[in-house]
Amino acid sequence: MTYARLRGRDLSRPYRGVRARHDPTGTVARAVAYVPKLRPGEHFSHATAIALAGGWIPDRLRAEVDVSAVRPTGRARGTAVRGHEAAAPVRHVVGGLPCVEPSAAWCQAASLLDDRELVVAADSLMRRQQPALAIGDLAQAVEERERTRHVGRLRRALIRARERTDSVAETLLRLDAADVGLPEFAVNEVIRDARGTFLAYGDLVHAPTKVLLEYDGQQHRLDDRQYARDVERLDALAAAGWRVIRVNRSHRGPERRSILARVHAALLERGYRP
Repeated sequence: MTYARLRGRDLSRPYRGVRARHDPTGTVARAVAYVPKLRPGEHFSHATAIALAGGWIPDRLRAEVDVSAVRPTGRARGTAVRGHEAAAPVRHVVGGLPCVEPSAAWCQAASLLDDRELVVAADSLMRRQQPALAIGDLAQAVEERERTRHVGRLRRALIRARERTDSVAETLLRLDAADVGLPEFAVNEVIRDARGTFLAYGDLVHAPTKVLLEYDGQQHRLDDRQYARDVERLDALAAAGWRVIRVNRSHRGPERRSILARVHAALLERGYRP
């Protein structure tokens, strides 16, 4: 799609293909609104391109859009925009919006995100449902940035990132568990009973001890059908010998440390040895 056509598009109509899954404060809407201001060769990049691909970015970065301009065009300036330089124009388009590939956007965003946020953003792009990319895509993008700024941080984040996550809360729980020295938990792994019957996708699974961490979001509490399914699923998991530890948004600070101590105790009781 040409820039002229982008500028002439009816902005009251949604851009087909743009995912607003993690857009509660309007990053995608801001990008769409900025289209008439794009100069030839400009495109969305960094955190904004992550959001356009359906990925997570922190709230502090949502008020402005990231726009990259190909040299020698000067950086975009003004309110609600973060201007950057680019070596070459992009061909990638998401829902009609010109932007860098998700893997490149993630690498660029190392200048804006801290170490933990980089992992969360990577997980959100490699989500279980309709992922924007795979771990190999990120690995290749990092490799192509050898000897560039932030490459060390990108490598460390890549080591900690995992495919198939369902939510930011799951990623944060996984990272917290690792940070206190708990063993690796598999993400959204299929759990079956002794006869091979499917029981569940476990949020965070330690198969050797049959310890399962489940993060309960708001939908688990507010949706009656979801709640009923949860009860049946938990009964089936218990019957198959699984120890299920449920975590929710109330488990923060001291409560977070307390529940992770319970997880450690459950692992030890079931034979785990550090």
